[in-house]
Amino acid sequence: MAGRACLIKSVLSALPLYYLSFFKLPKSVCNELIKIQRNFLWGWGSVDRKIAWVRWENICKLKKDGGLGIRDIGNFNIALLAKWKWRLGIEGHGLWKEVLESKYGSWRNLNETNISRYASRWWKDIHKVCGNSEHGAWFEKCIGWSVGEGEKVKLWEDTWVGDESLSTRFPRLCLAPGWVHGIGDL
Repeated sequence: MAGRACLIKSVLSALPLYYLSFFKLPKSVCNELIKIQRNFLWGWGSVDRKIAWVRWENICKLKKDGGLGIRDIGNFNIALLAKWKWRLGIEGHGLWKEVLESKYGSWRNLNETNISRYASRWWKDIHKVCGNSEHGAWFEKCIGWSVGEGEKVKLWEDTWVGDESLSTRFPRLCLAPGWVHGIGDL
């Protein structure tokens, strides 16, 4: 069992790594990959169906939480795509970033509800995962800002004090005339 779990982690989870880091995995493909992993773990190449003694969600937990530490392919795919949005927001300069910003605008455009139909498949997939669409705005809820010199932080929209943005905490003040287009856009 330990050898099969090791093979699943090192081979079956690693083979689709390149694809997972660039494209949103279709649900049917994700389910098929999980099925292959599950059958290999419990059946070890046997033609007959074997009994799964533990739920797959529990198998995918970390070892310290009682699982085998096998990656959940769907969550791993989302994490790899989210890393691109994070890198676009964090990294200073680079040719790859300048090309993307010239074509699509800032990484903050991924938060818009509508995305251009001319956008690449990759950009649309990142929008599905990290934008305000299929998975909700989970990405924005999970990051916080360190203000520093304030070049990248939006005063009203970003969460930099506490656990919510100032526009959420003080909606009446944010909607006051002159504030949003005045001080709020610093």
